[in-house]
Amino acid sequence: MLRGVTHHITATREDGTVFEVSYGYGARQRRLLACLHCDWEEQITYGGTRHKGLDHLAQAHGAVGNPTMTADARARRQVLWTMAICFLISAVILWWATSRT
Repeated sequence: MLRGVTHHITATREDGTVFEVSYGYGARQRRLLACLHCDWEEQITYGGTRHKGLDHLAQAHGAVGNPTMTADARARRQVLWTMAICFLISAVILWWATSRT
């Protein structure tokens, strides 16, 4: 079961139906792919995430058109907030260090 989704891999079948595989982290920080339309789930040990997700969508659901992999909006916001906070802390430390001289 996925706990933290970081990316969505989608493809479209000929009739226009869009199928999606989610990529993220499961228990004990294992990287997982999970299909939203069936019970398929696969642990990822090294690269090839996009290809494994698209292969599943093509073989199990016949979805081969419009293949995309996009970042999850929530995960993207978390990264941006973390970067902003780190930048702010760095700016404060730099200001403090220069004001002491």
